[in-house]
Amino acid sequence: MSETVLSAPEVLSIAQELAEIGRLVDDDDVSATLSRYVARAVALLPGCDRATITARTDVGTAEVLAAAGKPLPEPPTDGSGPDPVTEALTYREPRRLDDTATDRRWPAYGAHLRRHGFGSALTLPLPGTESGAAFSVLSTEPGRFGDGSHDLALLFTLHAGVAFDNSALYHDNIRLLGHVQTALRTRTVIAQAQGLLMRHDDQSADEALAALKRMSQQRNVKLRDVAAALVAAHHAGRLADVLHAR
Repeated sequence: MSETVLSAPEVLSIAQELAEIGRLVDDDDVSATLSRYVARAVALLPGCDRATITARTDVGTAEVLAAAGKPLPEPPTDGSGPDPVTEALTYREPRRLDDTATDRRWPAYGAHLRRHGFGSALTLPLPGTESGAAFSVLSTEPGRFGDGSHDLALLFTLHAGVAFDNSALYHDNIRLLGHVQTALRTRTVIAQAQGLLMRHDDQSADEALAALKRMSQQRNVKLRDVAAALVAAHHAGRLADVLHAR
């Protein structure tokens, strides 16, 4: 089957749409962001019946982050041989399987695709993803991902790589901000408890902090929780009773 060649205006239109769907939404996670790309790949890439984005995990395994199109069960993990997706993740190089019936480079993988109705596949590494990720497109027909389709798939890959990094960075920053806010709240409540001890027991700041640490150790309770309990007792008018019971 010969590949379909798109006109320059059609390619420009696809590029504009990819730029638009790559805009982050506050409540998007990485998977949701990338799901938009694979869905549009199935809709816009000629001959594409399935698209996936796969990433390498911290323990070295491959995990599908987003998928769209014709279903494909995960291949068996029995060590039966290499596959183009793993190779693309490992070597950061593209891998193309033109005909699952005749290509013998990945026999187990090709047989798995053929059993489920796929004739060809192309996998491209996403640029800029530190953890390693790859974009794969599959067709039910052989020979669908020649040079023209390769270039168009590369366009998807470039946009998805940027979205992958931007989305991960955005959510990393949100998590970091949460940690910073928690740390600031902890410091604030400890400082408030210090002030209460300084006033109640006529202690210096260092003496009050030392007293808080002793209470934390004696009760086997985190320092911030001891401080929060003292501040709550103060607001309830029970600080003197709590301190008397130390």
